[in-house]
Amino acid sequence: MVAGTTKPKPGAESAQCVICDRLNSDFENICGRCMAPAELTRSVVRRGTPARFVAVLGESAAGKTVYLGMLLDMLSKGCRGLRGFPNGTFSIAVQQETMTALQDRLFPEKTASEADNWKWVHCEVSKDGKGSGYLDVITPDFAGEAIALEVEQPGTYPTIRAMVKKAASLLVLIDSQRARDDGREEDYFGLKLASYISAVNAASNGKRSKKLDIPVVVLFTKADTCPEARDNPSQFAASTLPGLTNYCERHFEKHAFFSTGVVGSTATVMSDHGFRMHIPLHVEPRGVIEPLEWIMKHI
Repeated sequence: MVAGTTKPKPGAESAQCVICDRLNSDFENICGRCMAPAELTRSVVRRGTPARFVAVLGESAAGKTVYLGMLLDMLSKGCRGLRGFPNGTFSIAVQQETMTALQDRLFPEKTASEADNWKWVHCEVSKDGKGSGYLDVITPDFAGEAIALEVEQPGTYPTIRAMVKKAASLLVLIDSQRARDDGREEDYFGLKLASYISAVNAASNGKRSKKLDIPVVVLFTKADTCPEARDNPSQFAASTLPGLTNYCERHFEKHAFFSTGVVGSTATVMSDHGFRMHIPLHVEPRGVIEPLEWIMKHI
């Protein structure tokens, strides 16, 4: 038995969690260690091919929920030769929540910091619906505060570490508005997250001197309000996040910068209690699929 796993109940079939490797029985609905849905592992086992997945990370309010929801919605319909097939009813929650909110001219509610409240996603992505050249979008909708705390204090959220360790590729979301207006703080966060990714993978692979060879995408969100990021994300990264840019060059064998926007325009309104609220006026997705296309070419 793998060290650190839990012995299943007598008479139960068991499967090794695709995220953290814990042995879970058919009696369990979620993994007892990382809290991933058991159906996620079962669907990969039934498929007969290993999980090759992209994980999505980012700071609080970077737009992870909106991006994930829009990505899943576009993949479910097919876009740019890619088509996604969600596995399990749990995989529909983020897409449904995001699209319903945007339709009502609202943004989805902020993701809770508690890991048991994170909504998980498993979407099998393939080219033109064919089995070859597949990629899994497997990720919980992480709370940005949880990611920041795990980066500062590794081990606080084991699920994040397990995802980074097992992921075949990574999508790092950065708010383009904050990068433009407060580049130093965003650069610090990006550096910490990139260093964390390197450290986790170096420890798991026994490589401390070579570059990390899994594809890493730095994706600037909300680029509809930041033309600098929208028009030339690589140049924007070099000018606003020089530390992160240099780190990627030095430590990541395959990396790229992209920009994306989901909401074409927003308005700010004041509630009856004096709180400012940003509301989306219309949806105009841009640059949502392209990062995934690049990953599938380089994985």
